[in-house]
Amino acid sequence: MKPTRISRRVLRAVFLVSFASTLVGCWQPRQVKVSGRVTFADGTPLTYGQVCFSDGYYLGRGDLDENGEYELRIFRKNDGIPPGVYQAYITCAIRLEGDDSRASRGNPGLAKLVMLIDRQYMTERTSGWVCEVDKKHKRFDFTVYPPGKVPEDEITEEARFQFDEEYRREKVEEYWREKGEEEREEAEKSGRLPEEFATPQNRKKRHIAPSLL
Repeated sequence: MKPTRISRRVLRAVFLVSFASTLVGCWQPRQVKVSGRVTFADGTPLTYGQVCFSDGYYLGRGDLDENGEYELRIFRKNDGIPPGVYQAYITCAIRLEGDDSRASRGNPGLAKLVMLIDRQYMTERTSGWVCEVDKKHKRFDFTVYPPGKVPEDEITEEARFQFDEEYRREKVEEYWREKGEEEREEAEKSGRLPEEFATPQNRKKRHIAPSLL
């Protein structure tokens, strides 16, 4: 008995649904539920801010709670992030502070924003935190310092270059001494900045291979 036209349509629909499901499974890597804690060097938790993990494509975020704990999400609470190598940083680590006596008289506008952590930790480029996420590595704890209190041996090279003007000037001069005046003049004429000195906005995204960790 030959299959009817209806049965062919049904078979075709079943095949398409199965094929689509297979594709979805292939293109959506299994998420890893990443969590951790952020504290200062004395063990005090950082309770304001948001921990971010970025690989240039995915961005996982987790709000800090009263214990300094976080759980990463992309779309919904604690849905995790795909396995891979990420650069971590912290945003919104600020607190409102003001004169209590004035605030009590109805002047909340006099409160000011206070940065709680050094700016080194606020960008993926300068934090120095590279995290390889997989099933075995899904908890990442971080230690931070207040603004200007980062120990000398823990300041990253990128942070020095980004925030220390004198250090940056020395590095730039050292670079051009190695390259030569001719190449420097050509760069100045073209208006192109070498990749080493690009700002975070202009710098190209670079992926870090696990073998380099």
